[in-house]
Formats: sequence, structure tokens, C-alpha cells
Amino acid sequence: MKTKVLLVGDYNRSDFLYVARLLHSRIDFFFIEFMNQHFLRNKECLKYGQVIYWKDYKDAYDLLNKICPEKVVFYFIESFNHVALNVAAKVCGISTYHLEHGLRFKLGVPLKEKNQVERTLERIKKIGQLRHLYDRYAGRMFFQNTIKESGEKEKEFLRLFYSVRKKNSIQATFKKIKDPLRLPDCYISFSPLIFDYHRELESLPCNYPVHYIGIPNFDHFCNWKDLHNYGNNILFIDQPLFEKKLMGWNRESKKNFLEQLATIVHSLGKKLYIKPHPWNDKSIYEAVPEHLIVFEEIWETVVPDINTVLGFSSTLLMPFMAMDHIACFTLEMHPQNSGSYYSGFLLESKACHLVTSFEDLTDKLIHRDTWHQKQKAYKNTFIDKWMYKFDGKCSERLSKVLIKDETV
Repeated sequence: MKTKVLLVGDYNRSDFLYVARLLHSRIDFFFIEFMNQHFLRNKECLKYGQVIYWKDYKDAYDLLNKICPEKVVFYFIESFNHVALNVAAKVCGISTYHLEHGLRFKLGVPLKEKNQVERTLERIKKIGQLRHLYDRYAGRMFFQNTIKESGEKEKEFLRLFYSVRKKNSIQATFKKIKDPLRLPDCYISFSPLIFDYHRELESLPCNYPVHYIGIPNFDHFCNWKDLHNYGNNILFIDQPLFEKKLMGWNRESKKNFLEQLATIVHSLGKKLYIKPHPWNDKSIYEAVPEHLIVFEEIWETVVPDINTVLGFSSTLLMPFMAMDHIACFTLEMHPQNSGSYYSGFLLESKACHLVTSFEDLTDKLIHRDTWHQKQKAYKNTFIDKWMYKFDGKCSERLSKVLIKDETV
């Protein structure tokens, strides 16, 4: 009999499916995040489990009674329905976990969170006004019905969360509400150092229960940890900074950035591979001449053909920082700088180096071997502190937590 797990998160994102992709043969997955089927855009999730929707359940207790999961795993516990489900699971004696999927925004870098009006207008554009209004009503009723079915202590917490979250960002809400009902029973984290970072970001108590597993969706990168024969081309790992209106980025500044980046790489006689983030607006790349950039999704093709990786502050930088043959640089040429580096968390490791201008980038690429030698001295320490393990066995450690619930 398979372990039954309810996985809460955006299953349209391929990177959020990594746990189901790895463990669906051993775990019976149910996915939930959206109100109805109109939000299902990526059907890959259907290979690994069943998608369910908030609209089909009166409240969180009704959902849990009908699905009967043994564990509930969240990527985030932030929305009203996330919080309601977490509380109901605790009441029902069902173990809840927060599963790390990537680095969050570095403290000190302002995160522009859309206000209620902006979020409403965005959703209306996406799915139509009448459907949106119905979804908002149905979502609100799910949360309110969960309050009605809860005990007095849980009612008090849920009402408090609702009143605080309406007026505050999620990070401010975390700081204002310390109630353990806001938290999962246990965290599943990449490494102690990264968990310390999340502990601060989410205002977690000291000694909160956590399993360290490494980064399961990077297990396959371990095949290239000590590569001896490789090319001299460059990979750029993108992030949705202009899409999220962060640090002054807009379409025009991103377009100019990509054009300059591609031109510099081309002038050095190298290919520029680009790996978009799932939230990147792909149309932005059309502004760059086709002969200057390469899109290739097959890592077996890309990794042996590169020796340098560029990025802003993506979690995907981490396996490349751990590879012996890769020199890694973080790009801090943002239209607006807050006084602290977006990639500061990674720069602390000394397994990557900072770039602050295109002139600086050109110089570092020309002298790439010198910078690479400096980084190599810190790669093993980086693996130990930032990644916990880079041994191809992170998925095994994850399965032990979700299936056997053993301390690993």
C-alpha cells in the first residue's frame, strides 16, 4: 500500500513537481493549489497523481476526511486556504511538513508584494471577471467554513491570521503572528545553513523540528561533479525580476540587459545558453538575435559544453557552484540597488564571485581561469554548509522522511 500524501503548491511549475517525479512509484500523490480546473496549465502533474480543487470541498476538514492523506506537504503556508488546511490537519492528527524548494529573497532586499487591488486586476485579466468573483467567493467560504468547524483555539488563530494578513505582507505577518498553529509540524530543508536563513525569514522558534536532506532535484547533477573534459561556453540562469517588478527591472531594461550580455559572450567567441525560470516571460528573448543565444533543456548536452555559469541569485546556481570545472558569477547590475546584494547569501560562500557592471563581466570572463582557481578552494566547504550533501542520494533521504518518517 502506497503512502498517501497531499502536496500543496503550484503544480503548473515543473520545478515544484520534483518530489512527485521522484517518488510517485512509492507515494500516492494528491495535488492542490487552485480553486478549479481552469488553472491547470501544465498536465505533467497528471502523470504522478490526482489534482483536486478547493471548490469541491466545504472546508478543510471535509477535504481531509474525503482524501484521508497520511501526510500533508506544503511548499508554502501563506494563503488563507493553506493556513486553514494546516490547522485542520493538526486537529485531525495528520503530520504536516514544509518542503523547501529554493532560496527565498535575501533579507535586506525589498520585495514588492502586489496589493489586493493589483492581485484582483491581474486575476480578472487571466480568467474573466465573473469566474474570478465566483472563485474569490468560494475561496473565502472555504476559509470561513473551516473557522466554523474549528474549536475555539483554532477559531481565534484563524480569525487573527485573516485580520493581520489582509493588511500586511506575508513576511510582516510571519513576524506578527508567532502562534505554532501557523507552522507545519516539521520542516524538510536542504541544509542547516539554508534552514537558518529560512528560520530568520519566517520567524521560526529555535530548535524547530527539521530534516536535512540535501537538494533532491539536483541529484542528477552529481554526475558532472568532477568532469574532466568540457567545453568553454557559458550558461545564464535567468530569474523573473522584471516580471515581478523587482529592483527596478522592466521590459526595456531586461531587453537591453540580454542584448548586452549576448553581445559580450559572442565577442569572446563563446555560445550563450539560457535557462529561463518558469515565471519568465519568454517573449523577452525574441528581442535578442537568434544567433547569439541557445535554448537547450537537456542538461546532458549543456553541462559538458560549459565552464562558466552566470545568474542573479537562483537556487539552480548551487549545483554548478559545486562542480569542479565551473566558474560561477552572480550579476548585480540591477537598475535599482538597495544597498545589499541580492546574491549576498551565495557570495558569502566564496564559491562564486560578484559582477557589478558589463565592463566587470567582460574582465572576469577574460580572466575566468584565475577566478575559477579562487573558487575551487571553497567548493567542498560550500557543499558541506550550503548543500549538506552532493552525492546523488538526496532523493533517498527525502523518501525516508515522507514514507518512513525516519530522522535522516
